Amino acid sequence: MRSFMMASWSELPRDILEEIAQKLCHSDLYHFGAVCKSWRWLYLENLSRLPNDLPLALCYPRPYGAPILLLSCQPSSDSRKYTCARNETVDRRLYLPEAADKWICGSNWGWLVMAGFRGKEVSLLNPITRCQIRLPSLEGSFCAITKAIISLDPTSYQNECIIMAVIMSTLWFCKVGGGKWKKVKGCIRDIQDVVFYEGNFYAVTKDGSLVSYSGKDPNAEANVLTSQMQRRAYTRRYLVASAGSLLQVLRVYRRRYKNLNNHHHRSYQPNINWMGAKINRTFKFEVMELVKGNSCVLRGSEGTSEINHHWCEIESLGERSLFLGYNSSLSVPASLSPNGMGNCIYFTDDHHDDHVSNFLFSNSQVRAWHDAGVFNFEEKSSKSYHPNHPTDFMPSIWFTPNPW
Repeated sequence: MRSFMMASWSELPRDILEEIAQKLCHSDLYHFGAVCKSWRWLYLENLSRLPNDLPLALCYPRPYGAPILLLSCQPSSDSRKYTCARNETVDRRLYLPEAADKWICGSNWGWLVMAGFRGKEVSLLNPITRCQIRLPSLEGSFCAITKAIISLDPTSYQNECIIMAVIMSTLWFCKVGGGKWKKVKGCIRDIQDVVFYEGNFYAVTKDGSLVSYSGKDPNAEANVLTSQMQRRAYTRRYLVASAGSLLQVLRVYRRRYKNLNNHHHRSYQPNINWMGAKINRTFKFEVMELVKGNSCVLRGSEGTSEINHHWCEIESLGERSLFLGYNSSLSVPASLSPNGMGNCIYFTDDHHDDHVSNFLFSNSQVRAWHDAGVFNFEEKSSKSYHPNHPTDFMPSIWFTPNPW
């Protein structure tokens, strides 16, 4: 009987390997490069398939890289400018025709959550690979989703991944590959933010109440964890998982109106007779850390008596920075922050009602101004960060690139 010897993987013909590599998605290409040295070289050569000028160092360490800011644009734009450093000249673009005429209402795990302006089409988009995942359609009003988060990386956990969205100040969810969106049963109203933390969903209301929902079945039960705080005007609350802790961040802003007649900004749209602009200006942040205790179970729409969790205000973020906005709130080490600075809060404009108003009433005589900047937590001072003109209806959003 004639015997055959198995050839080494490293000795396979290069032309065959090149043809294989060109047919692989980015995540499979990453594993392709781990087989042996010769395959590794082919992998590195095929990185040219990623967007031009993308700084690949920003994609590490995994699972979170350095946040990149997709800048504001017109709704019909088929590309987005982006930046990753405060003083950088903004001349880089990501070609994203899939995002044209879509409302970007969330980002995490390297994916964007997009919805049609009338709320029916909802999908996930990886802006690096341009892969898309279709989600169930959502009937609703214009830009119905205020904010949405993704529980797990849909590339690795597609069967377990849940998208949780804030719609009309209540929580709705769907599963990747699922049939429809469902409203969370017994959901408390006035939800301002939601985060996925330690396997569960956590939501915060306008009055600071914290409620948790199961990460596997949000309709199973709701745990009321903290009592209400005093409501404050011109504020917005966020939840951030940071270095093993859960933080609540209170954003405080002022609102004023500015007369734009005879102002140079009129040159952007000379056919519109602007009388004024509504300007929200963030000037202060307060940060609290959750101190855990026993919790009670909320059944239906009413809670029971004893709540032992509470918030404790903190005076410093240490060597970490927070990134807030329509993105899933993010905490990263100072080394991954713009200019390597820690103890800062980077924020984009997420005044959702103003954005909807800007778009629906484009010929209005009053236009909302974008509110974006960086807050130095030690100095208690805020500075502008890549400000946008109000004619850019689509606001900026942070995302962490994931080409794998």
